[in-house]
Amino acid sequence: MRYRALTLWAILAIFIATGVAAQESPWPKFRHDKKNTGHTPYTGPSTPEVVWTFQADDGIVSSPIIGYDGTIYVGAGWHYFGTTDSCLYALTPDGNVKWCFKGQAGFFSTPVLGPDGTLYITCIDGHIYAIEDSVTYGKQKWRTFLDYPFSLCSPAISDDGSTVYAGTPSFKFFAIDASSGTINWSYQTGWCIISSPAIRDDGSIVVGSKDHRLRAFSDALKGPIWEFPTGTFFDGHLVDCSPAIAEDGTIYVGSDPYGASGQGPFEQPTSTSFWAVNSDGTLKWIFETGDGVESSPAIGPDGTIYFGSYDSCFYALTDMGNEGVQKWKFKTGGKIDGSATVGGDGVIYFGSRDSTLYALYPDGSVKWTFPLDDGTECSPTIDDKGNLYIGTFGGTLYVLGTGLPDVGVTSIDMPGMVQTEVSYVPSASIHNFRSDGQTFDVTCKIEANEVEVYSDTRTFTNFSGITNANFNLWLVGPDLGVEYTVTVTSVLASDENMENNQQVFTLSSSDVQFACGDANGDGTTNVGDAVYLINYVFKSGSAPNPVEAGDANCDGSTNVGDAVYIINYVFKGGAGPCESCP
Repeated sequence: MRYRALTLWAILAIFIATGVAAQESPWPKFRHDKKNTGHTPYTGPSTPEVVWTFQADDGIVSSPIIGYDGTIYVGAGWHYFGTTDSCLYALTPDGNVKWCFKGQAGFFSTPVLGPDGTLYITCIDGHIYAIEDSVTYGKQKWRTFLDYPFSLCSPAISDDGSTVYAGTPSFKFFAIDASSGTINWSYQTGWCIISSPAIRDDGSIVVGSKDHRLRAFSDALKGPIWEFPTGTFFDGHLVDCSPAIAEDGTIYVGSDPYGASGQGPFEQPTSTSFWAVNSDGTLKWIFETGDGVESSPAIGPDGTIYFGSYDSCFYALTDMGNEGVQKWKFKTGGKIDGSATVGGDGVIYFGSRDSTLYALYPDGSVKWTFPLDDGTECSPTIDDKGNLYIGTFGGTLYVLGTGLPDVGVTSIDMPGMVQTEVSYVPSASIHNFRSDGQTFDVTCKIEANEVEVYSDTRTFTNFSGITNANFNLWLVGPDLGVEYTVTVTSVLASDENMENNQQVFTLSSSDVQFACGDANGDGTTNVGDAVYLINYVFKSGSAPNPVEAGDANCDGSTNVGDAVYIINYVFKGGAGPCESCP
C-alpha cells in the first residue's frame, strides 16, 4: 500500500503546484525552453503599445532572452560579411544599455542562459563565447573556435548546465564543456547545421541538418542514436528549421529547398514538407506546404502546431496521430521564416517579411497587427510583465506592452451530466499570467433557463501562479433534463485583457447512475476521475455525492483508497475494475 500512496501523492503534487522557482527566467533561450516549444505561461500585450525601442547599427535577427534579474540580452549584426554592428547587447528593463560585448563579427544567433547566469552564444566569427554579466561590462569567460566562420546555430544547454550544444556550417555538431569551453565531442554530418538543437526529457539532443537529416544525439554515444531522412541528398528537403518536441515525444520540423547563405532553391522538390517524427526516429506523418519551412514550429497549450512558410502563409495543424490536419492558415504579405510564440492564453505572435507583427487568436482570427520598420526573422519574446520583444532587419528592437496585470480562467472542472438532488463542488483553474502577486475575486454562477440558481465568490490575495478555485457545494434541482450554464469569471479592476477572464460550461441533469469509478460523471473511467477525487475529496475533506460514482474499489465509501485504485489499476492497467458497484 505504501507504493500506491507514493504514486498518489506524486500525482497530487503535480496538480497542486502553484509557485514559481526563486531563480527563473521568463525567456532563457531560443524558442523559450529546452524542447523549443515557443510556448510561455505569460501573456503578451492585449494592445500593441510601444514601451520603448532600441536601435542597433545593424539588423537584429537574434531573439532577445531575459536574464534572472530582468536584463535583456540580444545580438546584432546578421550579415555574413561586412557587419557594421558586432555586439551582444545587455539592456536594462527600461531600455538603457548596460554594456556591449563585441565579437569579431555579428551575432546572428540567440544566446542561451546557464543556471549561473552565464551567456553562451555562437558568433559569425566562427567562435562560441561564454560571457558573464559583470554589471558594467560583459566578461568573457572563454571562447572556443568551431572550425568555420559564420556560426548561425543558437546553442542549447543540458539540464544540469554542464554541456552546451551547437552546430556549424562546417558540417559538425559539437558538445562543449560549459565551464571550460573544451570540446567534449563532435560529429561530422553531410552538410551545414543551422538548425538549433532541442533537448528531450532523457537528455538526448535533436537537431536538423542541410544534408536532409534530422538526428538524435546522445553524450554517451558521442554520436547519433538515430537518423531520420527528409529526402535524398540535394533533392530540396534541407532541414534548417529548429525542431520542437511535444509532450508525447513527437518531433515536429520543417524542410526547405534553399542552400547555404539563402541560395536556391538548390533543387526545387515536387513538394515541400513539414514533418512529424516519432520519438524513435520513424515517420509519423507529412504535411505539404506551398514552399519551404524554415520557421521553427511552436506548440500551443492544446497541442496545436504553428509555423510559417516561405509561401507567405502561417499554418495551424492538429496532430491526429496518423496525419497532420490543417485547422486554418493565414496569409501574410511576405515570406515567414521567423518562428512564432504562443502566450499563456493561446494567442499566437509572429512576424513576417512584410514588416508586420501579427497577433492571432487560436482560431486564426486577427487580434491585432503592428507595423515594423522592416521585415523580421526574429522570434518574439514575452517577459513576465507581459512585454513583447522583437527585432527587425532595420536594427530596431521593439518592446510592446502596457504593464497591466492579466488574470484569467483557463478551464472549468464539472461533470458533463449531473444527477438530480445531488451536491457537486464547482471548480475552475485560475491563472495569474504575470509574475507579480495579484489580489482578485473569482465568481462562479450557475443558471437554468437564464435564471440564476447558484452563486459563489472566492478571493485570492497576492496570488501568483496557477491554482484551482473550489466553490461551495451546489445542490442540483429535482427536475430532469435541465440544461445548466456554469460561468466562472475572474474580476481584477486593473486587468485590461478581459478576453480570458471568463469561461462558460454547459451541463444537463439526469437520474442515470454513473459507472463505478466514474467520479466526474463523464462516462469514462480515466484521469479526470482521479483529478476529481484529488480536488474534491482530499482537498475538501468530505466526499461529495454520489458516493457510488467515486467508489472505485467498492468498499462503500469514497476516500483515498479510490484514487489509489484508479491511479494504479486504471491508468497503469488501462481498464476499469467493474461496470458498476455491487
